[in-house]
Amino acid sequence: MDPRGAKIKVWEVMVVLTSFIILNVKAVILLLMDVYRLIIPPGEKSLLGQLVVVTGAGQNLGRELALQLARLGAKTILLDINEEENKMTGDMIEEAGGEAHTFTCDVSDQEAVAAVAAKVRKEIGHPGYVFNNAGVYEHKPFLSHTPQEIKRLVNVNLLGNLWVTREFLGHMIKHNRGHIICISSVLGYIGRSNVVPYCSSKFGVKGMTEALAEEMRMERRSGVRVTAVHPFLISNIEDVAPNLKFPWLFEILEPSDAASRIIRGVRRSQEEIFLPEKLKPLMVFSKVLPRKLRRLFGDYMEN
Repeated sequence: MDPRGAKIKVWEVMVVLTSFIILNVKAVILLLMDVYRLIIPPGEKSLLGQLVVVTGAGQNLGRELALQLARLGAKTILLDINEEENKMTGDMIEEAGGEAHTFTCDVSDQEAVAAVAAKVRKEIGHPGYVFNNAGVYEHKPFLSHTPQEIKRLVNVNLLGNLWVTREFLGHMIKHNRGHIICISSVLGYIGRSNVVPYCSSKFGVKGMTEALAEEMRMERRSGVRVTAVHPFLISNIEDVAPNLKFPWLFEILEPSDAASRIIRGVRRSQEEIFLPEKLKPLMVFSKVLPRKLRRLFGDYMEN
């Protein structure tokens, strides 16, 4: 055997081993940084004077997000298909001394979103934060859904996020500054029965945020943040009463509490926010398990 060839092979092995060791050292550092941030969270960004879009602002979580953002000094731009409820949110903000601009908009309609976004940019300015909160929900067996219901779930929950983000992202990229927030769900992480179209739409939102965050990273737009929010259950969902062995782990949150936790996570620039926060390690760990094991543990969690 040619000694030079042997030397080259040894050198190649050394290079591969060295790069593998470096990779693992980096991985450990990142994990330690994650643990460090759990113990000592980063500082919270100020929202004073920031233009903030909130979709689905007419009720429940969207209304609470808008009210709390306004209390922090943000100038709110409220979008909702329900004109009356949306105006009520705006009035509540203004009565408390905040600033609110209301627009009636069906986020599932791309042309309607484009028209409202053009009006916002012209009359108010370019928002620095976009909270894609608008969503609809149905809980029943898959074959009980009508085609219209399925289209509505996907159009509002997924396409609505895409249409609204598409309108405001360009300015953020240009200035390398801004934050897109999308409300997904724990059901965007794990599939469950009786919510097939809903899970489909929320899995799509999770995929959208991951892909968009990666696109910003590859384009060196680190100033443009992307956050996915994964709530377990918020108390305004009335037709689901989970029967769980560990209710302290799977908290059902009031909209005001959920909004507060979301805003805190956004101000800390978290890429993923789980509600309650203690679900994060459980959800992340579940993805490495085979499906049969996930089902086993899932069945165990339910009484």
